[in-house]
Amino acid sequence: MRPALTTVQVFALLAVVLSTLVFAASFAVDTTSARPEPVAFDNTVQRGVTAADEQIARNRSISVPRAQVFYSQYRYVVGYVGLSQAVTALTEPGHEQQFGYPLVVYVSDYSDRPVRCGDDGSLRTATPPDWVEANQAHYVVDGPARVPSGPAVVPFADRDDAAAFAETCGGRIIDWETLKTRSFDLKQAAAVRKQVGPRRSNADATVQAARERRNRPVSVEVGTDAPTVQAAVDAAPPNTTVVVPAGTYDEQVTIDKPLTLSGPGATLDGGGSGTVVTVTADRVGVTGFEITGIGNTTVGDPTQSNDSAWDATVTTAYGNSDAAVTGRNASGLYVANITVETPASGVVLRRTPGAVVENVTVNGTADWQDGFMGVIGMHGPIVVQDSVFNGGRDGVYLHRADGTAVRNNTFRDNRFGVHLMYTSRSLVADNVARGQEYAGVVVMTNPVANAIVGNDVRHSGSGVMLAGSRSYIAHNVVVDTDQAMSTNADRSLYEHNVLYGNDIGVRASTVVPSNIVTENDFIANDRHAVSGPGPLRVYTHDGRGNYWSGAYDLTGGTGPVLAQSYSPTDSVDRRLHQTDAAVVLRAAPSVRGLRALRGTTPGFRRGSIVDRAPLTDPANPGAVRHLRNETSMEEAA
Repeated sequence: MRPALTTVQVFALLAVVLSTLVFAASFAVDTTSARPEPVAFDNTVQRGVTAADEQIARNRSISVPRAQVFYSQYRYVVGYVGLSQAVTALTEPGHEQQFGYPLVVYVSDYSDRPVRCGDDGSLRTATPPDWVEANQAHYVVDGPARVPSGPAVVPFADRDDAAAFAETCGGRIIDWETLKTRSFDLKQAAAVRKQVGPRRSNADATVQAARERRNRPVSVEVGTDAPTVQAAVDAAPPNTTVVVPAGTYDEQVTIDKPLTLSGPGATLDGGGSGTVVTVTADRVGVTGFEITGIGNTTVGDPTQSNDSAWDATVTTAYGNSDAAVTGRNASGLYVANITVETPASGVVLRRTPGAVVENVTVNGTADWQDGFMGVIGMHGPIVVQDSVFNGGRDGVYLHRADGTAVRNNTFRDNRFGVHLMYTSRSLVADNVARGQEYAGVVVMTNPVANAIVGNDVRHSGSGVMLAGSRSYIAHNVVVDTDQAMSTNADRSLYEHNVLYGNDIGVRASTVVPSNIVTENDFIANDRHAVSGPGPLRVYTHDGRGNYWSGAYDLTGGTGPVLAQSYSPTDSVDRRLHQTDAAVVLRAAPSVRGLRALRGTTPGFRRGSIVDRAPLTDPANPGAVRHLRNETSMEEAA
């Protein structure tokens, strides 16, 4: 139960409200000032490009058309990398209500710039383009010109320049009003929701194909047909199985042909230096071993790389960690039913599309700073499932591994459970994380279209931390963390998550909010939500909001909020589940006036979140009931 109402509490809360009113009254935006001039693009709040695409464009000297928008009720200039991103944002429902109307939109001007369209469609110029008002530009569309993320829309101030470009590169010319009517396929978050099922099916098919490595005929048995494991591998014909009987084998092995190395009950001891099993061929299987004696090198020397790719430093450093099993340039690798004791990594996969890691246990270091990754996946989609990762730095680390599936794994006492870098269109599903130092699932470097669903994170620094755009975050349970979830991503869908008993339920930290947050349950958190600077965040979609434990109606009753908005960042509302003083103060006329003004005036904000249709009952009753029963049992014990 809440603490009893006291006079001190009422006056303290009233002081907070009055200070908010003073701040709000002094906040105004002058929309009568002269039309603003373009700013340096680096000074805008940028949206619309993944970090990988940005690196590719810079590495290949590709020019990407851009836009910058000045809004009547928004203090920041918003920069869009790619005009399709700008058009999509400007035509989004509710966009003007959040930001005010666009004072002016500028786009890149390729007039008077020798711009060429290369054989791959990439745009290149000797000097950066200037700026022109969007409604005065002419746009070349439907041609072969491309940016790293897809087809390019190329703007020109002079129509003759646009016509000359269209003649040499291809395409046709349209104006700004016509451009705004076009629909750009940006793989919105709702589309990613529909992809969860197909992604599961694709992972199933990948696993089924990899499991065929278990069915190869036996050709060589160590100890009977060959004296050592390496000798047996060398003697075995392709597409057969080498059997390693129970026992300990002090050696390191290289597999350079398609075969299966099977050793239920056998131990491979690498002697404490380097990687134990190295795979350089396609369609290899490694199953049934305990692997020990791995070297303690966690990071390779990037100065030894001859790779000129933009990410060569990361690839060389992380991809050269000592490991139990390392696969390089080898598709269809199958690693299963092995147990690993490692001071470095468990399995390292570089350019191994279609690789599967399942039923693997990796025991890393007690202090994550001493160890490295359970599984590293780089430059290709893999599947990691039904495995356990104890200790070490990251349970699963992905780098440019688009399309990967990480599912049904358990992570204990790592730095991060699952860590995505430059990785898009992946599935992170149904994993359990306990005691992560920083986060159960973390997505960095602005990727797109990831699905983070059905994960259970508890007793960790943070729960699910997501960057990027157009992702789907749903049906996750986060309990007893410092911060359950962040909405660093944009144009993403957060639904049916249960955030229970955390210090902070959700942190809304994007400067340009554009997410859908609906039908989530916020229960027993110290703070249900906090918000950084920016326009109003509206956590309601299609008339459905979220469930906030402790929300009470203004009539003084003890039932949940029915037809009234609720703001978890409001100085009064955020205390409703903590003290009865907030319930009384919420009915005060001054507070009612402030609440009525909030959300109707775009400039009248200070990092607010409003739910216009809060739910009267949990959106996920089964999960909530289970958590409440668990909590009651723990308190009783």
